[in-house]
Amino acid sequence: MRLIFLISLACFHTYTTGNPLALGKQKTGEAPSGLQLIHVGPGKPGSAKVTEQQILNPITGSQENLRTLEIRGGNKSPNHYTLVLLEKPNYSNFNFSTRFKVIEGEGIRAAGLVFRMQENLKDYYLLAVKPVSKEAFWTVFKNNQAVKGFRFDEENFTSPKDGWQSVNLNCKDNKISWTLNHREDFVVYKADKLPDYRNGLIGFWVRSDSHVLFVNPEVLTLKEHQQKQLSEFLKNISTENKRILSLQLAANTAKGKKPIVIASLNKKDVNQQAHEVISEVLEKQENYFGYKNGISTVTVPVRDRNGDVIAVARMRLVKGAQNTKKDDLAYGTKIAKLIQAKISTQEPLFRWKLLKN
Repeated sequence: MRLIFLISLACFHTYTTGNPLALGKQKTGEAPSGLQLIHVGPGKPGSAKVTEQQILNPITGSQENLRTLEIRGGNKSPNHYTLVLLEKPNYSNFNFSTRFKVIEGEGIRAAGLVFRMQENLKDYYLLAVKPVSKEAFWTVFKNNQAVKGFRFDEENFTSPKDGWQSVNLNCKDNKISWTLNHREDFVVYKADKLPDYRNGLIGFWVRSDSHVLFVNPEVLTLKEHQQKQLSEFLKNISTENKRILSLQLAANTAKGKKPIVIASLNKKDVNQQAHEVISEVLEKQENYFGYKNGISTVTVPVRDRNGDVIAVARMRLVKGAQNTKKDDLAYGTKIAKLIQAKISTQEPLFRWKLLKN
């Protein structure tokens, strides 16, 4: 029988909306607050601490100083696991992403993500990588024993040359999908065929005495993740359309409530009550225009693939000397159509129900 030990890494943790795994406010050189460490199997407990490291940016190719979660397994036995879990909250449907690298280890070098961990801290799902053998695994654990799973070998798993594994995990009900090093896979399991965990804690998993660095960890609810995707899309639009000073997307999300901002170039706007003109645009399905101090404000409806108005785009534009009201409304309509195209081709962005008038 395997032994399991629980070590508290914090006296308390207050959960706030957003990403509770963010390392920016953690103290370097110390165990991370809000996380707990579980040691399964023989040997002494492993360790976890927050450090700062020079990490190569995969996009720019330059070194950048990043906070890292550094986890060391406590024993080289293949039956030794170190798990570092977020103390709260429990997650059911969510998106969990990070990059990690196995630095060294005498035992089996492997690391990954734990999710939907049950209250007994013995039952959970695992998505893990063994970089040396170029394998990836989705595994179901029951009473700390692997009882079911799938193995992805070199034919189905691309191992990065620099050793940094990039993972983006998405869970919705009994469908578990992920992008691992830019390769997509998924599992839709049958609840009557294996342990069915629909809710639980999330965290990090290290096998044997592996020494692993995790960077940029993030967990969001699916709604938060979709809002983030939308905001990033709006940012791309504003980069390509230089007249845009601000850009918001707003919609009705609850009966009897006023519209809220669901995406914006300004993060502080998200989930705030939208400008009063948004309600008028949703109701009348017409464009609105305003002008003050050399800045045009254009508010236009956004439609789905069926032509129904489901949201409103509101933007502030730099007004050129030759730009007329007609020009600005046409410009705003063009931006709305870009958003409409995104909604039509990537429906998951609007997975949460926007209420139509």
